[in-house]
Amino acid sequence: MSDPIRVAFVTEGPTDLILLTAAVRALLGGRDFEQIVLQPLMDESLRATNKGGWGGVYVWCRQVVDQAAGPAGDHPLFAMGDTLVVIQVDADVARAAYKDYHWIKNTSNDDLPCEKPCPPASATTDALRTVVLGWLGEKSVPSGAVLCIPSKSIETWLLVGLFPENEQVAKPNVECRWGLEVQLRRHGFIKGTQKLIGQYQANEGNFQDAWGNLRKKCGEAERFSQEFLAAVPRS
Repeated sequence: MSDPIRVAFVTEGPTDLILLTAAVRALLGGRDFEQIVLQPLMDESLRATNKGGWGGVYVWCRQVVDQAAGPAGDHPLFAMGDTLVVIQVDADVARAAYKDYHWIKNTSNDDLPCEKPCPPASATTDALRTVVLGWLGEKSVPSGAVLCIPSKSIETWLLVGLFPENEQVAKPNVECRWGLEVQLRRHGFIKGTQKLIGQYQANEGNFQDAWGNLRKKCGEAERFSQEFLAAVPRS
């Protein structure tokens, strides 16, 4: 039996954590793992207790670079051997600007926005991966890390996974379309602009079961799957 591993999550928010935890369970196929939440910090109800969103991921990355006094790969977190760090931002960040988060200070970065024509979805996600690597002070993904950039948002994965017969899912290039969150309001996942954590939790097992088919439909889910599995310690 393989030894259990630790999977640390740096995500935009609690619902992203729920879905990515389910995806990891599906990919590990029953292998034990310990979940560690690095960003955002959450209470027992999975409510964020510090700043979240992509700006929170940015700040976390810069803090790691400061602590390492160099690129993030020099930080002990990425050298444990039994820990994988999953870093997630949605591809809609490619439309954003640093000024959108007024509490991001002292940055002269001009790499956002970086959105590219879609299809292919990978044009934008590749550009955004480069941006995130810059946050980490890296040119390539450091050992022990896995990037996850759903296009256009992780809610696209949720819709494709749980509602494969949805009329929007049936159309080509589902990863290139905006506004699919509207479809999830019909199923009780979103009310107004608020994502309902309880509904995400209630469907975590269903999302895990759907992961195999989902990755066939969404190229970025397949890329995350392949890169995660390639990084999993073998013993």
